[in-house]
Amino acid sequence: MASFKRLLTTCLTARWNTTRIQHSLCLRSVSATSISGAGITSCCVHSGLAAGLLNYSRGHAWQNGFLNQRLEILRSDKNYSEMNTSEGNLDRLLLFQHEHVYTLGRGADENNLVFLEDGCKEKSRLSRTARGEGSARLCSNKDVTVLRKSGQLLLFDNNPISKKQANEPVMAPNGATIFRIERGGDVTYHGPGILVCYPLLDLRRKPYKQDLHWYLRQIEEVVIQVLALHGIQGVRDEEDTGVWVNGKKIAAVGVSSSRWITTHGFALNIFPDLSFFDTSVIIPCGIRDKGVTSIEKELTISKTPSIYRVALDTVACFQQVFGVAVEIGDNLH
Repeated sequence: MASFKRLLTTCLTARWNTTRIQHSLCLRSVSATSISGAGITSCCVHSGLAAGLLNYSRGHAWQNGFLNQRLEILRSDKNYSEMNTSEGNLDRLLLFQHEHVYTLGRGADENNLVFLEDGCKEKSRLSRTARGEGSARLCSNKDVTVLRKSGQLLLFDNNPISKKQANEPVMAPNGATIFRIERGGDVTYHGPGILVCYPLLDLRRKPYKQDLHWYLRQIEEVVIQVLALHGIQGVRDEEDTGVWVNGKKIAAVGVSSSRWITTHGFALNIFPDLSFFDTSVIIPCGIRDKGVTSIEKELTISKTPSIYRVALDTVACFQQVFGVAVEIGDNLH
């Protein structure tokens, strides 16, 4: 609708004072409204940015809850159609800013956490083979779901025992928590100043493709277009995923999927403390000969944009690249 176009344009202008409250109100004011003709499929955007820094386990639980909703629909509906757009089966884009955390993908080498000594207990807890109680593996919880209550989306755990048995993270010397998770990719860092985006898409739907390589390239294109809005030229690398600027990684990409429904996604460095990527702590993404950068570091003249501004840019570019109609949903916390 034209009103949505005008509001989104207003939100993206430099004159818009991007405070937490205004970001929240901006998203709420266009709830359940889409840009007409943008695509066959709608994608509901949920922001957790207005709530501040989100614990990584909480963000992981939101992904699990939405995924479990969709998988339950797949299991119960023998005549399932990808055109089913009930609330539990919507494509979604989650936007978060996490507390300090390192995560290792399912095949990541724990040796890329260079501060851990061989044979130490913490290293064994993060091992690729470590499972169950005592490990630092953050597993998908099939008991978590999302329900709407009193007009709000809320997380529910149908098995209280599973919450009590949740595995504890390993702690890094700089205070960051460390988990092994089920996404692809190696070790990376999320924290203040990094926009983390989790697209939860059913790749069987049009205009998507049932091709994870295509999906990865689309995610990279979203980041490249966002950077271009800020005068930064981002490029792909022939060997490594993600988006790069002058040979340094500015956005990490790591995804997973279940029955062609995607989880995890990408993290764009806006103004993080780059010391958390220091090679005395980790080998970022397992790549030894390339550094890490940020929008703040690459901008030499203009002011570093707020995370709220970049989030709105990301929504606009995501809509354009994936060819979907954006709907703004509930804020998450």
